[in-house]
Amino acid sequence: MVPPLGTVSDIRDVAREVLGEEAAARYEQRIHRWTGPEDVVGEAGAKPYEGRQLTFQECPWQDTLRLADLDRVLRGTVQVMRGPGGQTDYVLRDHHMLDVVLYHYRTAQALPSALFHADRHSDWCKDSYLEARIPQQAATWWRLLEGLKRPGSGAPVLTEQDVHFTTAAASRTGSMSGRDVGASVRVPWFLEPAQLQWSHLVEQPQALASDWVSLDLDFFQPAPQLRVSRGLLRDARFQGMLAQARVRVFVLSPQFTNGGDRIEPWEVQGSVPSSLRLLNLLRHLPGRARLRP
Repeated sequence: MVPPLGTVSDIRDVAREVLGEEAAARYEQRIHRWTGPEDVVGEAGAKPYEGRQLTFQECPWQDTLRLADLDRVLRGTVQVMRGPGGQTDYVLRDHHMLDVVLYHYRTAQALPSALFHADRHSDWCKDSYLEARIPQQAATWWRLLEGLKRPGSGAPVLTEQDVHFTTAAASRTGSMSGRDVGASVRVPWFLEPAQLQWSHLVEQPQALASDWVSLDLDFFQPAPQLRVSRGLLRDARFQGMLAQARVRVFVLSPQFTNGGDRIEPWEVQGSVPSSLRLLNLLRHLPGRARLRP
């Protein structure tokens, strides 16, 4: 059942309730979660964001989020908002989609049938990568989703084909952070580069029928990145799908919103107020905002 407003849940407890003790222990051992940005805040030298994203908080539905809301998300608490029409918005710092699936199943008894995934990084990997190391959930969840099984049938919650992915990358400029790594946009064998363009995806009825949508803010930031992706935001078919989706996942990815795949130091890049404005726009498309960098 849906927890009361204000309830804070530890995802490790949720996993035990959904998966059982033994399976939850394996889940925690075999999949790692990122630590947060290592920004030093204040004269005392505190690092308030470096903890892992482990808690989900039930929050009132808000049309407009504030900087204080994003600060809680940056500190590792997922903000969960349930709308009067049955839509649920999740605001994450790190792209931990398996955790979202477990939490939503525990609280709403519902699972996705298809996912629309817009991101500058694919969050997919080869089997050889999984065999060689303990994967980071944020960077491999698309491949790992098949490991979550539906109760009763034992079928995957989502197969690789049930995830409809679009990506694009702006040409690097001197003001962007980090460096690019080609492996960050690897995709399953059945996808061709042309199929990853948003203009192709919005022509596919099965993609537009997705009941879950995941939007990573690094797909739209910084300004050069918005220039290659803003057509998606202007597309009426995408706007309609986003308005009708039962679950919408918005991911800040604060280390990556100024470009780059490898970021050193591991700190917030770009502008948090800009991310807030973008987030509020995405939640209410088409809105009145002008989509220009």
